[in-house]
Amino acid sequence: MDTAISTPGNVANVQMRNQKLLYDRLIAPVESRMIRTIWRIVRHDQLTEDTLQDALAIIWRKIDRVRRHPNPQALILKICLNCAYDSLRKRARQRRQMEMDLSNLASYESQSRTNASQEMEKKQVINEVLNAIGRLPRSQALAVLMRIVQDQPYKAIAQTMGCSETTVRIYVSRGRKRLSKWLSHLHTSSLEESSNGE
Repeated sequence: MDTAISTPGNVANVQMRNQKLLYDRLIAPVESRMIRTIWRIVRHDQLTEDTLQDALAIIWRKIDRVRRHPNPQALILKICLNCAYDSLRKRARQRRQMEMDLSNLASYESQSRTNASQEMEKKQVINEVLNAIGRLPRSQALAVLMRIVQDQPYKAIAQTMGCSETTVRIYVSRGRKRLSKWLSHLHTSSLEESSNGE
């Protein structure tokens, strides 16, 4: 009688099958409700996708608790709800920080521009840049903010974001390209100058 030998490959296959069974039983039936729950709060497609990934990561970390819960689907949706509100709060903090940083960035020019039309133009530029950064995927927006606006080194950005410096450079490069395209009608010298420093 043959005895099955346990190998790392067999163990990994069993774990993958178990995870798929848990996903099919607990998450798949409510996945569309998870997406709708998050979207109703954040009202942004990319942010919804990012928040869903955050929620799934938390669910998997707490999968034993979820599995033993008397109403697993309700717990899953509650986790999604909490993640959505966390995303909104984080986005609001980032936007406030961007507004402060961009205002400081523009203050150098505002000292020599005192008439009302120039002040209006400055506010319009800040709003356009903020709106453009807000349209970027979350990782790109954060990397662009920290590198171009706050002038932080790539190493510090990588530590903050929990990724490699190469990944940060890719985020900044892709974000800058999108911003240059969207803001081609504005003066984008700050974006171009920062690219020379890479």
